[in-house]
Amino acid sequence: MIDHALNDGLEAITDSESVWLSFLASPAAPKRAMSALELDGYLTGVIVAPSLIRPSLWMAGLWLDEEPVFDDPVQMQAVLASVGAMFNTLSTKIERSLRRLEAERVCDYRPAFQIPAGKPSHEAVRIWVRGFWRAMQLTSADWHALVADKRTQVIITPLVGFMNVGVGEAIELAEDINDRLDEAAENIPHSILLLKKIAQLRASRNNPVRPTRPAKTGRNDPCPCGSGQKFKRCCGRN
Repeated sequence: MIDHALNDGLEAITDSESVWLSFLASPAAPKRAMSALELDGYLTGVIVAPSLIRPSLWMAGLWLDEEPVFDDPVQMQAVLASVGAMFNTLSTKIERSLRRLEAERVCDYRPAFQIPAGKPSHEAVRIWVRGFWRAMQLTSADWHALVADKRTQVIITPLVGFMNVGVGEAIELAEDINDRLDEAAENIPHSILLLKKIAQLRASRNNPVRPTRPAKTGRNDPCPCGSGQKFKRCCGRN
């Protein structure tokens, strides 16, 4: 059965997504394998994580406690390659949308739970956020720091209402809970782009560009002052 919530017809299913959907329908897929919609949320969480997540780590995180039983190496390579292709496509899409947001103040990023017209179902958003939550667990300490910081709490808030992080006592829901969730779902795309920007800033701070030393002028090279003479007969004489 095709994941009807995957963009709900907004975009044609790509070859990579088709491979994943075929895998889900095969005996090789674990019973708790992520749906295409949940996978989109998971990959998004990896892309906007506060710190870089190694591919080997997030690829292993595709499975919970049940490893897939592939028919053969060919099927395994096809499935993993499809996930890698989806990751690259989504990463490019988010980066492009972030550049437009910065340049034009327009947010054109659309998570897979959004539909062409009308509001997405809350269940579709929950499935997508469930995948995002799984990605958050890969670097939980970094995410906890963002949640604890009042400056970044507001960015993560739209996601929180759709998270089922544990089972506890029943809570009384606000009378306007549906309206609040609709607003949260509408704000998630903007939050994702801001989280990507935070990740970029953290990466540049942790890996500053080192200034390059200017090339040393040889004695017989043209003088850099532009005189047309050799360096040794011009500025290099002193």
